[in-house]
Amino acid sequence: MSGVRKSAYRQPVTAKGLAAIEAGTLTWLDEDMYNNLNTGLLEQYFEEKNLKESFEVSHWSIGKIMIGILIGSVFSGVTAYIGLKIGLAVSAAWYVAYLLGMALKWSPSEVNISTSATTGATHASTGFIFTFPAIFLLSSEFKPEYHVNGGPLLSGVDVFQLAFIGIVASMFAGFLGVMYFIIFRRVWLVEDPLPMPGFEATLKMLDITADVNTGAADAAKESLQTVGLWTVLTMGFMFLIDYPLFWKENLTIADKIAVTASGDSWGLASIYSERWIHQPSELQDGHAVANGLTFFKESNPFSYTFLGVELSPTLFAVGWFMRMRVAFLVNLGSFVAWFFLIPLVVALNVPIFDGIDESTGAPVYTALQDMGGPVQWYAYKSIIRTIAIGAILGGGLLGLLKMAPTFISIFGDIGKAFGGEKGQEYIEGKGWYEWPLYHIPMFMLLSFFTMIIIFWAGGFPVQAAIVFALVLILTTFLLGAIAVRVMGETGIEPVSGTSFIVLLMLLGLFLGYGDFFGLAKEEAILIALVGTTVFGSAISMSGTVVADYKNSLYIGNRPYHISKGNIMGVVPGAILGAGMAIFLSQLLANGQIDLLAPQANAFAGFTVMLAEGQGNTSALFLGFLLGAFVEWATGMGTSFGLGMYLPTPYTFPMMIGGAGRDWWQAKRLDPVVDRIREQEGNSPAEKKRALILLTTFMIAAGALTGEAFFGVESAFLAVIDETALSELSAYWMLRLGAFVVSNLLLFGVLYWLFKRAGILGVKSPQS
Repeated sequence: MSGVRKSAYRQPVTAKGLAAIEAGTLTWLDEDMYNNLNTGLLEQYFEEKNLKESFEVSHWSIGKIMIGILIGSVFSGVTAYIGLKIGLAVSAAWYVAYLLGMALKWSPSEVNISTSATTGATHASTGFIFTFPAIFLLSSEFKPEYHVNGGPLLSGVDVFQLAFIGIVASMFAGFLGVMYFIIFRRVWLVEDPLPMPGFEATLKMLDITADVNTGAADAAKESLQTVGLWTVLTMGFMFLIDYPLFWKENLTIADKIAVTASGDSWGLASIYSERWIHQPSELQDGHAVANGLTFFKESNPFSYTFLGVELSPTLFAVGWFMRMRVAFLVNLGSFVAWFFLIPLVVALNVPIFDGIDESTGAPVYTALQDMGGPVQWYAYKSIIRTIAIGAILGGGLLGLLKMAPTFISIFGDIGKAFGGEKGQEYIEGKGWYEWPLYHIPMFMLLSFFTMIIIFWAGGFPVQAAIVFALVLILTTFLLGAIAVRVMGETGIEPVSGTSFIVLLMLLGLFLGYGDFFGLAKEEAILIALVGTTVFGSAISMSGTVVADYKNSLYIGNRPYHISKGNIMGVVPGAILGAGMAIFLSQLLANGQIDLLAPQANAFAGFTVMLAEGQGNTSALFLGFLLGAFVEWATGMGTSFGLGMYLPTPYTFPMMIGGAGRDWWQAKRLDPVVDRIREQEGNSPAEKKRALILLTTFMIAAGALTGEAFFGVESAFLAVIDETALSELSAYWMLRLGAFVVSNLLLFGVLYWLFKRAGILGVKSPQS
């Protein structure tokens, strides 16, 4: 007698659910389904049910797909801004797409297929958010921290030619990322289903869509109105704290109030300046110095660290989505950095790199306290960020090593996927159920030769292009499989961690064997960074399609339609998202806008270390050990490293948002849901929970969208500020007028679209 198969993910089946499965009465979105998620038996039952019945449910509508692509493409630019601002590619696109489908009374199947195109479009350019901006930083005259021998590490770079190579290559890599995970759909979502924490919220939204008689359409319209309202309110708030209305003084309304309420040395500006509420700081002529950074004075504890909170709706919203546990783990890196490491480095008066001696060419080191000024910031930028890069690397590598047993078992999964258990792809007389597996090796060959042609045509030696194409094919498959498995276990896909591994591989190959490949050092760095950009987009698409497959199984959709939707979203998403990321990256590298871009800076710093050996290898190794330890202890070493890389004004708001979400759910939401459960039963209570939560998500989505729209507008205005127009005496009025008119046009277009969709001005008929 064989033993019962064990699984880390499979849950026990309920007696009632088992009876319903045996009787064939269990169906999509009913109570027994929710009680048996991730049992394996339920998923296999639905797979068989879908093979027979999904053709009656899952229908392709090019019009609805185009709406999904449009939403995803617009939000790919929003995601690019948020990713460069805080290092997290958070997108509210799928919330808006779901709600629009609900408001238009689409079926759950139509919503799921349409939003597969939305998520495909928003994630196709992930590599351009995290990796590609490093090329701008390394070739910029305005980023001395990445200079070597008195100038940029990279010079004479045709960034836009590289961008063209990267965008086209990312499209094919995105297709490849989707294709690969057709292999694992049956193994990881049907036979031994990955839990994918948090997917239940999406499923519940689809459930609400299905039950239009409960007022879901009206609720969706109200939620979309909430998104619109909070987008407008957020942009209004950003105008108060971020628009330089007092042009000659370069002050915002909020800064003007703070300066007016201050004396020469102390006042409101001592704790608020330039969007930051910060530690008390002595003023100079009524103004905060360097955003409240305290200059070094041995007796002042605030000169050993820096604490603050940025008034960023995006950061609070991201914390709300994260909840407290994840937000705390990100903040843990900040706590270690700003409450322990930075004060320790300053107190020990550690010498830091201070440039190159022009006469001897030797590096110059200066003790921190001897430098004067904001020494805690010098410590952060020179030593702590290096430790943070090491922590991201250490966490990512140990995360991969921890997955070694899974990695080995993946080969068994591949065998099963290509073996007798691969399922029925084509149903005679009905059509495709899932994408045919035999397309995968064909597309691998197509991608392999396409990558060679793209990089060779872009000016790289053909032998280097061949090696990169081979590395991409293998790493997208193997590292991508591990990254998606981690996402399935934790809900977070480690795109940055695995991208660092790929960058390390490519730099090691192309720098170490540059002569063999016919690469100069600069070419080796460029092909490694562009290659890592392409890889990041590929595995991001892998995670996206697997998440969409997960929901489609429970509502009766064909996997073929999900694959097709993701693939259709790749091209416009890659072009628009990458275009916005490139535009913002150029402004960032030229010093025209101030975005933290933690991953891009980390990639740039890591590249300088490997290429020139000028980095602090001791600090890098210390960070590596620290990140590995946190990964071992918590499973979130890369998040810890990211938190260490971010200053407290960026991490504290996330924790406040996460803590606020937990408090609100415990004190406000749960009592309401419990009362409904007692009076009406479990199903109405859970639907009410989803609708109330949805309202808060829409407020958060409006905050994300509003700040991103405002940030992009500010970026365009920053470009105009560099032209001769800015020398006109009335320029500030022209600038303000253009800003107001552009926003009125934007709001007018959105209002018209909402009204055409019946979201504004039209009430749904009562059932």
